[in-house]
Amino acid sequence: MELIAFGKDNLDNILAQEPSRIESLPFGAVLLDREGNVQKYNATEGMITGRDPSDVVGKNFFTEVAPCSRGKRFHAEFLKFHRDGQINTMFDYAFDYKMEETFVRIHMKSTEDGQTCWLFVKRH
Repeated sequence: MELIAFGKDNLDNILAQEPSRIESLPFGAVLLDREGNVQKYNATEGMITGRDPSDVVGKNFFTEVAPCSRGKRFHAEFLKFHRDGQINTMFDYAFDYKMEETFVRIHMKSTEDGQTCWLFVKRH
């Protein structure tokens, strides 16, 4: 099986065709609906944050999972997706909610139907 690279433009399409590959990614992957609710949260992201993925699915990312991101550039980028249903951007961020400050690169990319977006998370 080919290793999927962080930042690959068609990563969302690969995961749509082979959903089980989310667990073999060497970086975090979180799928959010347009309201910011977590639909998927892979094990790698769980290791980065120290959270059990099953405890995160169904919660709002910006109010319950990572409120440290609300009101900052991270949230502003998500609001563009919320409004338009489309986004494909990369930026650096530091998560620090209930965890040691962790510097990451975020690739936020909407799915083809515009109803969900992926947050791909790679530690620096």
